[in-house]
Formats: sequence, structure tokens, C-alpha cells
Amino acid sequence: MVLIYEGEEKYLSKLIDLKREEMLKIAKKFGMNNQKTLECSQELDKLIIKYQKML
Repeated sequence: MVLIYEGEEKYLSKLIDLKREEMLKIAKKFGMNNQKTLECSQELDKLIIKYQKML
């Protein structure tokens, strides 16, 4: 059982949006296959998985 604290879902959703924006900026600057882009994408994946587990 996963406990969801009040506001945690909204906070995590905002983090996902910010990480997605960051990843797109990095990809635009360095390219889609750059290590920085891939690392940011993996961080975004982890946030999305965490969010999905909350639902």
C-alpha cells in the first residue's frame, strides 16, 4: 500500500513537467543521443514511474 500525502501528487506532477522541459532543452542543445539527454530522460522515467505507482 502506497501512502499519498496531501499535495505530493501535485508536487510530483510539477517535477515531471520541469524535468521534461529540462530534457527538451538539453536535447535541443546537445542532441537526442547525447549522454546528458539520456541521463535526464532516465531521471524523467523514474519520476513518471513513481507518479504512476501513486495512482
